[in-house]
Amino acid sequence: MKQSEFGGFIIRVVLGVTFFIHGYAKWQEGLEEVAKRFAGYELPYPELLAYAVAGLEIIGGIFLVIGFSIRLFSFLFILLMAGAIATVKYEQGFLHGYEFDLVLMSMAAYLLFASNRFLALDNFIVEEKKKKNK
Repeated sequence: MKQSEFGGFIIRVVLGVTFFIHGYAKWQEGLEEVAKRFAGYELPYPELLAYAVAGLEIIGGIFLVIGFSIRLFSFLFILLMAGAIATVKYEQGFLHGYEFDLVLMSMAAYLLFASNRFLALDNFIVEEKKKKNK
């Protein structure tokens, strides 16, 4: 195992847990309240967006932790963070604005381009496909 694999594993788990906690917090707050907040930001379809964002954060967070569809969810998290920065956080400036979103986006970009197979469910699926193709 390479050290970069273990480093990628740490990034994957921390990113997954972070998104899961943010999604779960939205669920606990109540998606109606989240939709009201999104409406205050003048985002289109705030109710639908509240469910989509919370669902992506919860499901995507779990999937990153277990290592399933890492690149797909990394890409979706990059889009989510880019959307948050463009529509809400950019006006607040870097500090206390979009710096955290940029960090999460960078972590997701690392996983998108480098992926991470260490203790990943994707690893076992690929191995099963290779066995069937032999």
